[in-house]
Amino acid sequence: MQYTHVIWDFNGTIMDDVDIAVAAVNDMLDKRGMARTNRADYLQMIESPIIEYYKKIFDLSVVSFEDIQVEFLESYNRRLPEAGLLPGVQDTLERFSACGLHQCVISSFEQERLRRMVHDLGIGSYFDSVSGADNTRAEGKVERGLQWLRESGADPRRVLVLGDLDHDFELASRLGADCILIAAGHQHRRALEPCGCPVLDSAARLADFLNL
Repeated sequence: MQYTHVIWDFNGTIMDDVDIAVAAVNDMLDKRGMARTNRADYLQMIESPIIEYYKKIFDLSVVSFEDIQVEFLESYNRRLPEAGLLPGVQDTLERFSACGLHQCVISSFEQERLRRMVHDLGIGSYFDSVSGADNTRAEGKVERGLQWLRESGADPRRVLVLGDLDHDFELASRLGADCILIAAGHQHRRALEPCGCPVLDSAARLADFLNL
């Protein structure tokens, strides 16, 4: 087996939360009498860090990024119980585990919410560690990935990063790891393909793609 460790992103890679994120953005737009967005536009415009996305739709000199984040989280958290696993994730986690792969989550999701959702989705037993942000600004993912690499002692050449954003490819590049992106989450395939790594349509294809 080429890999010993797999780093999973969470939102849009494990958890299917794109629609509730779009709904939360529309709540903020409705509040200000602005034109609503839709899933297609959201996928085209989203980027990391998330403040760059908000700059495209709000004047942050009029409304602060902090206020936007509070409003978004209020709407998003209200809908969070609607979120489930993306198709193929449960089976892939099981197949990876059966192959002896060490799996962890490194996410921009706030740490306590991340731990709670991993538990609520019934997938906590698959992961050696779960690392989320220490605030709600979705920051520090690369730094936490580098810390994980130092602490785990993993050979980066045998680490695979799985995600749904070009930022996940950035994480893999900084680690010296391989990356597979999944175009079923928060960013359109057209934004992922320039990264130059494999892009799959679903997590359900991962195990077969890796010949497991």
